[in-house]
Parts: sequence; structure tokens; C-alpha cells
Amino acid sequence: MPSINLRNPHSTARCDIELGRGLSYAVEAATVEALEALLDQLLAQAGAQVAHGVGGMVSNINVLENIALPAVFHGLWRNREFDSKILEAFAACGLDAAQAEKLCRKRPGELEPLEKRLAGFVRGLLLRPEVMVYFRFFEGLTRAGMARAAALDPVYRAWNPLGTSVYLLLSDMPDLQLECGQRYVT
Repeated sequence: MPSINLRNPHSTARCDIELGRGLSYAVEAATVEALEALLDQLLAQAGAQVAHGVGGMVSNINVLENIALPAVFHGLWRNREFDSKILEAFAACGLDAAQAEKLCRKRPGELEPLEKRLAGFVRGLLLRPEVMVYFRFFEGLTRAGMARAAALDPVYRAWNPLGTSVYLLLSDMPDLQLECGQRYVT
């Protein structure tokens, strides 16, 4: 099986992330700089997408346009398919059509913390990634928000059963009891 060998440049720690087996990993680091270096290594892998803790969206366009932009750029969906795919993705995450449409009309600056993560997750999900990276995904959320954010990975699993999930977390985060096959502290 192919794998990605991650190396924390701020320590001697390494970890192997196996691809194409439907596995989940939690990788912890002590500093933001170390996490960013690990993120760069993961995103160098073809087919990797990030669901960022701050959403990672363009501020002057709405959520729908933010979600559609990468899919259009990569030629994954034609325009008339966007609405149904986006609504299907939000429905899988627990939003009904009215809630999803309301969220899609907002600009990133109007979003609540969990909404930012949800929008970024859906954007990545629609790109059909082989590797979904949850980068600092839980920071700044309440315990209930963390639980709702963690519930998004089963949606990714349902859409891509052989995909690989990688949570990049700061070591001082509360223990979230994530359903991960392996945990690494780098």
C-alpha cells in the first residue's frame, strides 16, 4: 500500500500514513509551526484536501461560490449539478435544504465557528479527496461543537470508504476520543 511518511521538522518524530485503506489518524504536535509543516507534507500528496479550522474561504464571495470555485477550477462538476451535489453534501452533514441554502448565501465573515468548518468540509468533500486533512479543526469550539465537527468524518467515510482521514492537532487540545486507527505525537 502507498503511504506518506510525515516528519516533524522541529523534532525527530516520524509517522507513516497508509493510503487507500479507509484509515483515520490523529497526529499531534506541540507547536503551530510543526503542524503547518506536517500540513504542507500532506497537501503535497495528490488528492489531498484540507478542512481548515478557520474555514479557509475567500472573504468577498458567499459560501456557495467558495464551495463551487475549486470544483469548477478542477472541472469536477458542471454548473447545473452544483446545487444538487452541495445540498446532498449538506444533507449528509445533517442540514435540511432550507438550512443549507441559508448557509450558502452567507459570506465567510458572517459564519459561526462551526459553520466555517462545515462549509470548508463540504468544499473539500465535493473535490472527492483521497486524503481529508482536518487542520486545527476543533480549536475554538465548545465541547458540543467539537462533537458535531468530529461527526463530519463519518460523512467523508460514507462518500469515500477507502479515503484516509488525518487530524492535525495541537498537543494541548482536550482529548476528544476521536475514532482513529492510530495516534501519533510528533
